[in-house]
Amino acid sequence: MSRKSGISAGLLVGCLLVSLPSSAQPAGQPLAQSADPSLRAPATRPADSSRESTAPPTGMDTGPSFGVQYGLVIAGLGGEKKYVDRNLAWALGFCDVLKSDHGFSEDRLILLVEDPAAVGGPRAVKSTLEEIQSALAGLALLVRPEDDLFILLIGHGSATGKGARLNIPGPDLTAELLGDALGEIRGRYTVVVNGASASAPFIEALSGPGRVIVTATKSGSERLSTVFPEHLLASLEGEAGDLDKNGRVSVLESFVYAKNKTAEWYAGQGLLATEHPLLDDNGDGRGTREPGPGGTDGALAGRVYFGRRSVPALTTGSPGERSLRARMEELRWLIDELKTRKNELDPEEYAADMEDLLIELARAGRRLRTLEDNPP
Repeated sequence: MSRKSGISAGLLVGCLLVSLPSSAQPAGQPLAQSADPSLRAPATRPADSSRESTAPPTGMDTGPSFGVQYGLVIAGLGGEKKYVDRNLAWALGFCDVLKSDHGFSEDRLILLVEDPAAVGGPRAVKSTLEEIQSALAGLALLVRPEDDLFILLIGHGSATGKGARLNIPGPDLTAELLGDALGEIRGRYTVVVNGASASAPFIEALSGPGRVIVTATKSGSERLSTVFPEHLLASLEGEAGDLDKNGRVSVLESFVYAKNKTAEWYAGQGLLATEHPLLDDNGDGRGTREPGPGGTDGALAGRVYFGRRSVPALTTGSPGERSLRARMEELRWLIDELKTRKNELDPEEYAADMEDLLIELARAGRRLRTLEDNPP
């Protein structure tokens, strides 16, 4: 039976449940449909009512669309037991922190690991290529244009003239295979963090519009075990990675935090660094070590946050104040978005659009100050 057409929201049950083989499907859930395309029913997405509880009110998102976020965590082969245990701990840690600290819904977190039996309480599926492709195919059915997808790869990687790959049980997951699968997912933004060794070539293979690609290494020749995932995980715990102290952690903030902590770790161990993280978010297929203001990368990563939750300022004050703050947040996001498209637009069109947004932002700011000075 085909898992690709049989995945539905009902199969993403529990904090760490991935698209299950039919033998492990929860009771009461539909079985996967026939692999023969002529016998399959049309693929359907979950009912809108299942999404209403997680979509934030207007203005409380990172941008003008208010969908949901999905997380896919894949832990590959560890080799030595210490690496097997570490990969599992990181994978479970990412799932836990995304749920507890960043508001990811339980039924939208998916976990694949080398040994599912070692997971214990939470349910997981073996990180084989078949199961990974099954999970990605399911996400292609579920993810909508307003949704975001976060993919985290953990383990050992390799890169040769035939391309880069993540080492998993059985045939490896290649960058090209992952790129093909992502091409079927029509979300708003896709964030891929490859924390494995030799991960840099994934940038060229996956780079594109609306994508943030992070790797633990700067080249395919950095083949030793990595510690970048440990510090990326730490960036998402509590307020560690919230560098601007606005109550949220952006992908850019988490990258900067983890990159710096990785460098500090090697210095503290008296070791020569064997990993140098990169970030690409402008679609040019080239990562940078120093993304951010004035750089070629970092604008998109700075606007994509882990979790779609409101900043504290949007939850205080009168209804009128909250509404204005929410609209100002949205306008700032739209201004940043417009800036990234400056070279694509006619100069006059760009100037006119920017003027409209800045004028509306200024007017909203004046109305907000009036309300704050004269509370109802």
